[in-house]
Amino acid sequence: TKFLPYNSYETPLFPKDMIRDSGMLTITFPDKNSIILSNMTAMLGLSGGLLLVLIFSFGYTIHSILMQKKISEMKTDFINNMTHEFKTPIATISLASDSINNPSIISNPDKVQRFTKIIRQENSRMLGQVEKVLQIAQLEKKDLQLNFTEINIHSLLQDIAENVNLQIKSKGGQLKLNLEAADAVIEGDMTHISNILYNLMDNANKYTPESPHISVHTRNVSNGIEISIEDNGIGISRENQKYIFEKFYRVSTGNLHDVKGFGLGLSYVKVMVDAHQGTIQVKSALGKGSTFILYFPKKQNKS
Repeated sequence: TKFLPYNSYETPLFPKDMIRDSGMLTITFPDKNSIILSNMTAMLGLSGGLLLVLIFSFGYTIHSILMQKKISEMKTDFINNMTHEFKTPIATISLASDSINNPSIISNPDKVQRFTKIIRQENSRMLGQVEKVLQIAQLEKKDLQLNFTEINIHSLLQDIAENVNLQIKSKGGQLKLNLEAADAVIEGDMTHISNILYNLMDNANKYTPESPHISVHTRNVSNGIEISIEDNGIGISRENQKYIFEKFYRVSTGNLHDVKGFGLGLSYVKVMVDAHQGTIQVKSALGKGSTFILYFPKKQNKS
């Protein structure tokens, strides 16, 4: 028996010559396996790379489609709910008007003046809702001018609380102000700081179905003031907390179907807090209420 070297092949030179020994042709491929493996590795690598590109492209396409669907749904929700956002100031004006017509109120000029002031303020806020949409467009274009003045946060909170309290009391709730900051004056834009605080206090009321108990605390921290607004409302799940500051995003309210809004409130709040070099964070659990914690520096770094 003749043994051939590894990876060798042998064949007769003249297979049809039956008379004489035609001789044998032997071919040896000493590196056959390594060559085959190297070629296969290159092809497998190329195939694997192509497969990854296809998977990535497919995943990106699906992600884009889902994002477009989500954006479309949020914008549709925004359009459908935009007019309903006016219900809050209209309801406040209605309550104030009914209060004025009460015989015990109409005979008291001071109380009449107080409620007419609320009506004027709520009417202005209705106009502010429209302006809010325009402000968001300005924010996107980075075309925003802030008018910095000295603001007494305590005085501002008391003014806002007077308006919000009508809605809270109508639901059998109460609003408590614990204004403990020794220095409540900061540098900021009065319009936007007012909108920030009103948005958060109004949300605390809207997202508490019944008997809202809302607490507002202030305290001084590291060259500024901290404001926390706590409620006993429906709360926000950990998953939703990642998205609440996105434009048009609205947290699902489950069985609570009467909460309307633009989906711009918290997006606006976040952008404006950042514009004032402050911070905002939320602590919440589903069914256990929410606490929004704001920080504003005392002075703005103009640079």
